[in-house]
Amino acid sequence: MKVILLKPLEKIGKPLDIVEVKDGYARNYLFPRKIAIEATKGNLSGLEKSKKRFSKQMEKIRTIGMDLAERINNLSVKTTIKTGMDGKSFGSITSADLASLLEAEGIEIDKKHIVLKESLKHPGIYDVKVHLGENLDAVFKVAVLEEGV
Repeated sequence: MKVILLKPLEKIGKPLDIVEVKDGYARNYLFPRKIAIEATKGNLSGLEKSKKRFSKQMEKIRTIGMDLAERINNLSVKTTIKTGMDGKSFGSITSADLASLLEAEGIEIDKKHIVLKESLKHPGIYDVKVHLGENLDAVFKVAVLEEGV
């Protein structure tokens, strides 16, 4: 069955793509969740208008994302981590902590978009990557300072 995707589906396609799927998958999964609609003549005729509107929306989102990426790239924040007498740290800086630091700077980013290979456990300066969308990433600096207990 041919369907028009309304939302992106991994390994199948992006919005407004016409794809071939099995009938049961379309009827039982895609249609009830409003992920796709059937590719009828009526739906296909409205597809071109939808594609133009969708591309304008995506371009607007992309420019907003580029502006946000530029703000994040020029940003550096400071935070502290508690350490003991021997220099060992108590706890770590997580992506949730970094999201709240960005929020204090006026940038609202979901913690899921902050890419950390591992939590920041030691004092130092780190480059932290933020995934803002398809092919759009930004990097900001975090200075982790030592706070004695």
